[in-house]
Formats: sequence, C-alpha cells, structure tokens
Amino acid sequence: MSDRIRVASLFTGAGGLDIGFSTLSEFDVRFHTDIDDIAIDTLRTNAERGSYIDDDAIIERTDITEYDGGDLEPDEVDLVIGGPPCQPFSAAARRSGGFAGADSEDGQLFRAYVKLLERWQPRAFLFENVYGITSDEEDWQMIVDAFENEAGDPGYRLTARTLDAADYGVPQHRARTFIVGVRKDVDEEFRFPRPTHGPDSPADRDLVTAGEALADLETAGAAEDPTYEITSKHAHLLADIPPGLNYSFYTEKLGHPEPVFGWRSRFSDYLYKADPERPVRTLKAQPGAASGPFHWENRKFTEAELKRLQAFPDDYVLEGSYGQVVKQIGNSVPPRIAEVLAKAIAEELFGAEGDDDVVPMPDGYDLNFRSRKRTSTEEYRRKARERLEELGLWDPRNERSGQQRGLEEYGDSSDDETEPEATRRRATLHYRDHFERERLSYGTDVEPDGAGRTFDTESDVEGGTLRVDIERQHGGEGTIEIVLEPDDGIWNGIGSLEVTAIGVDLDDIFYVWDIAATDVIERTRYEKFIDVVGHYSTTRLDYSSSLELTGVDAGLVPRTLQFFSQASNCNTEFTLDELGRQLDATHEELVDALRQLRGWRYELRTPATHETMPEGKVLCTYPFPDMNERSHFDSEIELDALETRTN
Repeated sequence: MSDRIRVASLFTGAGGLDIGFSTLSEFDVRFHTDIDDIAIDTLRTNAERGSYIDDDAIIERTDITEYDGGDLEPDEVDLVIGGPPCQPFSAAARRSGGFAGADSEDGQLFRAYVKLLERWQPRAFLFENVYGITSDEEDWQMIVDAFENEAGDPGYRLTARTLDAADYGVPQHRARTFIVGVRKDVDEEFRFPRPTHGPDSPADRDLVTAGEALADLETAGAAEDPTYEITSKHAHLLADIPPGLNYSFYTEKLGHPEPVFGWRSRFSDYLYKADPERPVRTLKAQPGAASGPFHWENRKFTEAELKRLQAFPDDYVLEGSYGQVVKQIGNSVPPRIAEVLAKAIAEELFGAEGDDDVVPMPDGYDLNFRSRKRTSTEEYRRKARERLEELGLWDPRNERSGQQRGLEEYGDSSDDETEPEATRRRATLHYRDHFERERLSYGTDVEPDGAGRTFDTESDVEGGTLRVDIERQHGGEGTIEIVLEPDDGIWNGIGSLEVTAIGVDLDDIFYVWDIAATDVIERTRYEKFIDVVGHYSTTRLDYSSSLELTGVDAGLVPRTLQFFSQASNCNTEFTLDELGRQLDATHEELVDALRQLRGWRYELRTPATHETMPEGKVLCTYPFPDMNERSHFDSEIELDALETRTN
C-alpha cells in the first residue's frame, strides 16, 4: 500500500482512538473535532509538541450537530473514527431510567455522525460506544437503519462486537461495543481481531495487571497530596477493605461483625479498591466521591497512574484540573486497543501488510470475558474472611446458616442473660410533615391542632425479630400490620420485622413505615432502610413482605396498597390492563389509586416519571415508601404527567 489512509476523527475527546491510529505509519489522522474546550486544548498542546497529533492536522472545536463537514472534501476522507457520548445507552442510564437512548437529545448525536458519513462517503468507519448500545432492540435497529440506509448511497454494512480492553493489553476491564461499517460497494469484509492477551488470545498471554502497569512510576508524596484524598463520608472505611473488594466488605453477608451496608445495596464501584494483581475495573468519566477504582494505598490514582491504566503514553499531555483529566480519560478509548483495531482495519479493508500479533476472529467466535470478570460470592467471602482475620474481627459465628445474630448483638429480651430493658425502646414521635419529626418522652400527650400527627411507639428484639408497636394519639380506628422477612433466614441485620400500628388510617402509612425503618437504622450501622433489603436494580428478590388492613374503608386504594406491599409484586412491570384485572379497576380508577400511593411516596415508575419505562406500564420499586428526604421525588409534577400520559 503506497498511499496513507486519510482519517477524520469525530467526538475526538482526549484523542485515545487517534493516538492508536497515528502510531501506525499507514494512517494520516488529519482532522479532529470535539465540543469540549479542555479536550481541544489537549489536542492542540500535543499537536504543538509534535506528540501523537500531527501539527498540520485540523483541530476544530464545534458542535457536530451544526457542522457541515466543509473542512474536508469527500475524496479526502478514507476512514472516519469516533463515537458520540455513551451515557444515553449505558447500563447505569438504563438502571436509573434517566435517559431514553436514541430518543434523547444526546442519543441523536449519532445522526450527526451519519450526516457526515453521507457527505464524505469514506470507505469505512469505526464507531465506538458502550455495550448497552445494543441492549434496546428498537434503539439498536434505529442505529442500524441509519447507518445502512441514511448514510448516503450505497450505505454501509455493519459488523459489531463487544470487546474488553483488558484482552488487548490494557490494564483495565473496559467493555465497549465497536461497530465497523464498510461501504456496500467495497468487496472486503471486516473481521475483528482476536484478543492479544488472556485465555482467548492465540498465545494465551497473561493480562496486564494494574501493579505491572504502575510498577516503575514515581508516586512519592501522593498519599499526602490533598488532590488524591478521598472525600466521601465513607472514606474512612476504605483502609480496611482488601484490594479487589468494595463496600460489600462491610456487609453481613461477607461476615463483617458491624455491617454498614446491605448486600448489593450500592453499585459495584462504591469504595472499590483496585487489586494490583489484576486489571482494574472501568475508569469512569465522572465518578462519585466514593466511586473507585481507588489505589490499593487508599487514595485516588494520580494523573500519571490514570494514563497508564488507560494505556496512554507517558509523554502525552492532558490539560486541565485533576477532575478534567479524569473526565478526559474516562471518556476515551484506550490507545492500545485502538492500535490493534487500526492494524486490523488497515490489513482487512485497505490491503496493508499483515501483523503477526493481529489474528482475525473466526465467525461466531465466543469471547468469554464477561464470565471471567465475574467474581463469585465465595471468592468475595474468602477475601473478606482473610482480611477480617488480619484485623482480628473474624468470628466463626459470622458464617451464618439459617440464623444470624443481627440485631441480637444489641440484646434479646428472650435471652435470660439479657434484661428486657436492654433492647426495649419507647418514645412519642410528633410529625409535622414527612421529614419534620420531634422525639418526645414516651406518653407525652400532644393536643391535636391540625398541624401534624403524634404516635406512641414501643419496640423490642425477641428471637431475632424486631417488633414495633405503634399507636396514634387522637387517631382513627384502623390497624396496619406489616411483616418483612428474608426468604432464606439470612438477612442484613435482622431476622424479620413485624409492625403493628393501631388507631391509624391509610394516610398514616408513610409514618408507620418511617417509625419502623428509623428503629432498624438506630439499632444498626445501616444508613438507609434500602441497605437492609438491597437496591432493587442490583439484587434479586430474596425477601417477602405483606400488609394487612383492618378497620379502614374497603376500596381500590387499599387493594392497590396491599398489592404493591407484597415484595413479589415489586420490581416487575405491569400494564394497566394487567393491574386492572388484578385489582378489578378501570384505567382511570387505577390512575387515581396510583396517584394516591405516589402521594404517600411509594416510588411507582411510569413513562411519565421515567422515560425508559415502556408506554402504559407501571413498576413499584419497593413494598415501602421512599423515606429518603434527599431523594429526587416530586410527586405533584410527576402525578400530573402520569395522569396525562395514561389517560
């Protein structure tokens, strides 16, 4: 091949893809564009230094949705590389319901990409995004149709694979979907390259570990530098967590004697400490204060370390503050996997000389990186136990089978050696609204003034069960009974929860739950009641619940409340027709009942509240209301929208 392959880079960011392609003499990356000022500064700095970015390349800061591609003529572009922001299609976006895939504003950026393909008509393109891009069949088909039918005549045929960067020599597990489009009038077919590292590689070469990648870096003083200090309220917990584990070290399931979190109650990167003997987990562009990976020395990684973990060259300059460097790295493609893909594209689509390290992947070749990445609960248990033994915290009784100590560590009134007063609690609680509560001496009579409600409460632990008795002062005539218990007898901190509230009506349901949940939290180290059962999107249903009502008017609202108070009916999508058959109600009646439950802060998700919910469907996340004052719960706005969307 005599002529260099002319490349236009879109959504360039810090230039990870561009570095990989520019490493090969076959490619001339002559155009880079991004909308981010800091990323453009990074590209221009490296171009001025003559470092990986050609000093005569066009570097354009522009909104791609408004860019017409006029800097290059159709006969000046052989290959387009790059991918739009990945957040609309990510797994986290799907879990949170915060984006609507290709229908969102960001999701439409891929159409701007298609528009430039139509103008330039390159021989091929390389499009990178998160693996979630293929998860929604409708969104994925829209993307396929756009590339095949809207990118000009004759359009492009696609080949897509999800690859893990660790399998290509990057010291980081980073699964991304790569799409190679080949113009339909080109005879060549593209085959993705086999991994160069790991058990799927031809030579079975070892994966590059984080420790190997950072071995020769000078990091003296990093531990004392405030730039790399972890500022989360849980930062003090990190020191005890062994490398390779996360917040789950502080769960009862892994045997911690003083659990802080529920099993699977946080995302997997929460307090995740990297293991130097393995590739790290994915580096994020905008990590939370407690989101890892963190260094095994209990600090954030330095900029130089992050570059190594993302396989950026040491001498490549990333402009901006620490947070801006983190963002650029987290949004980039590791140059090492980009280089392997560049070699495959040059060889298979442009006739370049082959490379012995790049072996085409046979049709139907099954990559097993997902199964290799999964760490079994037993492996977590082993690591946790070893660390607990080192800390002198291991107790064989922590290996529970069917029974657990849980709240019993605070005393059990059924135990002859424990005085009943040790666990019995009494208080009078006066609520002015959901989150304005005053604790009074037990039995204090509060005259009703229309400004709130008052409850006398007693609770005790007996036989591993927390029993909470509640009576509303000057209340109604109803009774609410709640039972919440694990299915397998092993649960985060309590064997079961039994609540009986008398003198109440349906409007007291939030307060009854809040009193019980507060009791659990005060008796344990858990911070939120959700920690007890686990976050609905990250754990399987392993508990049951029920709610019984007596002395209240029968009707659709009580039936709906009881239906969603069964854990088996939560985290399940129901159509309005299905709910109507279950509850013997019309759509309009259901909307009114759901509005009432939302008013009691039950998190009922619909297309009105979360765009990713299918039209006409409803999902209740938990069998109890949202008792977190800081959560984004705007019932009035969402209920108005709910009525509009479902009528």
